[in-house]
Amino acid sequence: MIFVLPGCALLPEDQFIAVNLVGYEADSPKQSFVINTESTDFKIVRLHNSEVVLSGRVEELAEADSISGDRLAIIDFSGLNTPGEYVIKTSGEPDLISHPFKIEENVYHDALIAMVKSYYYHRCGTAVGDKTEWSYNVCHLDDAPFFRDPETSKRVTGGWHDAGDYNKFSGNTALSAGLLLYAYDLDPAAFTDHQLDIPESGNGIPDILDEVSWALKWLLKMQRDDGAVYHKVSQEKWIGEFLPDQDPSIRYIFDVSSAATASFAAATALGARHLEEFNPSFSLELYSAAQKAWDFLENNPGNEPEGGFKNPPGVTGGEYGDPSDLDERLWASAELFNLTDSEVYLDFFIQNYNRLSLSNIPPISWRDAESLALRAFLSSNIPDRYSNEREVIKTHIINHADSILEVQKANNYKNLLQKDQYYWGSNSVGLAYAFDLIHAFEISGELEYRLAALDQLHFILGRNPLNLSMVTGVGSVSVKNPYHQLSEMGGFSAPVPGMLVGGPNNHLLLNDRNISTRPAKNYEDTFKNYLVNEPAINFTAILVFVTTAFSTSTKKSDIATTSK
Repeated sequence: MIFVLPGCALLPEDQFIAVNLVGYEADSPKQSFVINTESTDFKIVRLHNSEVVLSGRVEELAEADSISGDRLAIIDFSGLNTPGEYVIKTSGEPDLISHPFKIEENVYHDALIAMVKSYYYHRCGTAVGDKTEWSYNVCHLDDAPFFRDPETSKRVTGGWHDAGDYNKFSGNTALSAGLLLYAYDLDPAAFTDHQLDIPESGNGIPDILDEVSWALKWLLKMQRDDGAVYHKVSQEKWIGEFLPDQDPSIRYIFDVSSAATASFAAATALGARHLEEFNPSFSLELYSAAQKAWDFLENNPGNEPEGGFKNPPGVTGGEYGDPSDLDERLWASAELFNLTDSEVYLDFFIQNYNRLSLSNIPPISWRDAESLALRAFLSSNIPDRYSNEREVIKTHIINHADSILEVQKANNYKNLLQKDQYYWGSNSVGLAYAFDLIHAFEISGELEYRLAALDQLHFILGRNPLNLSMVTGVGSVSVKNPYHQLSEMGGFSAPVPGMLVGGPNNHLLLNDRNISTRPAKNYEDTFKNYLVNEPAINFTAILVFVTTAFSTSTKKSDIATTSK
């Protein structure tokens, strides 16, 4: 819906005012961008009574960039701290008006809760949502025969549906659970019991930990007796779209992989540490499983299978193969050390961390856990004799953060992506760099890193070339038609809220059709285009972490500065 004040025309497609469509913290920097039009003056208008609360001059347009093709002029309204809902109006050819946004304390709180609760609507093997619109009956109770021996099966019900479809991947579930636990670490007080209104609400455990526990309980089912972890549960081939409880596909258990086993070890170690206070018996179960997974890894030092997991012939769909499991092993060793204080795990990290490409740290993904491993190491109680290793790693993280800043400074939208990084899941790539900047801020105190990470959140929530929040149900204008079978097939009035879609992708094109010649605009809000519009649990998990960093009251003083 476009809000129009008297005297303002509807927004042309390529001329608009880009804002964070959720809003801005009251004491934070606040900027919007005027896109592709010469404007001279702006006014901030209170939505409910059309009162002009601030006015000023629009900066001159920058040169068009090659990623979006847009020319941007900046409106800085950092001096406006009064809570309320607003629009921005500009004078020019044509006059423009923005979509509504808010200014308030803890403005991202409701968005954060929606993001975390979206995992509830990805639960498998249970009835979901009896109190909400997005409900479905018990699904996938027959998981699953082994693909290589269909006459043999193992009960692996539960867990989270991975994305828009209903497959389940051990490595990606472990990564997503780990990121949610790291978000909890940022400010445990921000996450409470009764917060999500899920079946476990009221049990005295923060709801986010209950939701993560749902995933961890499934991961335990995926562990073999020798500690190895089966790579995935998935259908052989895609057979069409269905509601979860009407999906007729057979879902198979596929072979173990050391990458999945290492991610499992990290996530279960994290879970054991976080749940010790709330659920001691489950914490001990996770503790034992993490150690058993590590024992397998020690007994099998090579990447299993060689070269990483590959789909068997004839199997299509998500493969999630990883050519190197070293980063996952390092993540597991750091978290096992955090859990146990056993230097067996620390010794592995110290002896192997320099085998990583520390001068070129990749963005976090199901395949790349370097940033998680380094952060876990630096957050641990490291003996003084390893102070040199600590400083070396810190230096690499700061250098990496500085290189991210250089990319941002060359991007008019203050996005963190380079031109060639608009591939599948590009939104999560930018947020992964925001994760790295937040870590750099944590170890250095340099506010520039934190502000750049905040700019990335602004980008995801609407201050982007698409004039759209990339999170379903979050912001005044947001994604409406994600490739999410439950949301599409259920006949609901809106998709499940809180899910981050993959975003612009000019590396893989649906039916070889290029939506735009500009990488940052190669996106459409269309159900069938899963290459740009599919959510995934790992995408949303990194968003939860970044949003948490800017949604808690304890952090507000850190960003109370004027953006330059």
